[in-house]
Amino acid sequence: YADLLSLAYRQVIAAHKLAVSEEGEILFISKECMSDGCAATVDVSYPSIPLFLLYDPELVRGMMRPIYRFAESKEWNYAFAPHDAGFYPHVTGQVYGKEGDVLSERMQMPVEECGNMILMETATALADRNAAFAEAHWKTLEKWCDYLIEYGDDPQNQLCTDDFAGHLSHNCNLSLKAIMGIAGMAILAKMTGHTRKAANYRRIAEQKAQNWLSRAKNADGSYRLTFDREGSFSMKYNAVWDRIFGTGLFPASFYADEIASNFSHFHRYGMPLDSRAEYTKSDWLVWCATMAKKPADFKRYVAPLWNFYNETPDRAPMADWYDASTGYMIEFRNRTVQGGLFIKLLDASGICKIKK
Repeated sequence: YADLLSLAYRQVIAAHKLAVSEEGEILFISKECMSDGCAATVDVSYPSIPLFLLYDPELVRGMMRPIYRFAESKEWNYAFAPHDAGFYPHVTGQVYGKEGDVLSERMQMPVEECGNMILMETATALADRNAAFAEAHWKTLEKWCDYLIEYGDDPQNQLCTDDFAGHLSHNCNLSLKAIMGIAGMAILAKMTGHTRKAANYRRIAEQKAQNWLSRAKNADGSYRLTFDREGSFSMKYNAVWDRIFGTGLFPASFYADEIASNFSHFHRYGMPLDSRAEYTKSDWLVWCATMAKKPADFKRYVAPLWNFYNETPDRAPMADWYDASTGYMIEFRNRTVQGGLFIKLLDASGICKIKK
């Protein structure tokens, strides 16, 4: 694991540009390397934040500022969060899914990005026990949380951050993101003195979590890729925040059953992302590993990832999307998402745990 972190940290930092706004505030703008070159992409920032939460949470705020600025401008007329803030290095508004001058509704990631922004905000506020940044954008966060409450329980045919896999309806892992986003909003509401709203958000998150557990379960005790596909599987990496925050929405049995099931799907270079294909993602492997209670299980996740980087025939800068059977890179290299490998350290640090 130490080898992987040593390999990752330079490229994670280097794929950002540090700048200062007109107001003198930090901007930390990522480039979406090896895909479409978007700037400040929310679902690229989301997996990267464990590294920066550990060492300087202000850099995570620097990732969010361009998104808030665009989302709160007259240029953005949607109830959900944007995907990005421009085409690197020009931060002039979302370009993903744009057809001419019009954004394609079908190519948006509404549940994904709303959940990401709230979870990033929650983790940052907890990391340095300061929710002033959330308070400054409270109305925007409430709007995004309302979207999760209405549409996150059973997402319809939407993209998620794993957009290379295509659109997917009834995505169980995406629903987990919505649940954790609502739980995150409860934490932020409590930290900012919105006591009644905190209790309400918490109640909604608890109800949705219980509903999720009953609808997502396979007959063998594992959990599905989609609510309507009995026998399917997927990485439930979005649930990791339940452990990191200490929100306790999901029982220990959920994690134990999911981890045990995951191991039954492993290839030499790790677990496939889901039951549709043999490819996997390095960041999500470590997020799932972090949900394991036993250190030995964490090591069982990480060893195949180390094997991949040691044995892959593609001598590329730390690819994060690869074939779990053959060890060949699919695409994506030198990307910020490898900051997600630091999530085990983030969990162990306890800096994002809520105070009981």
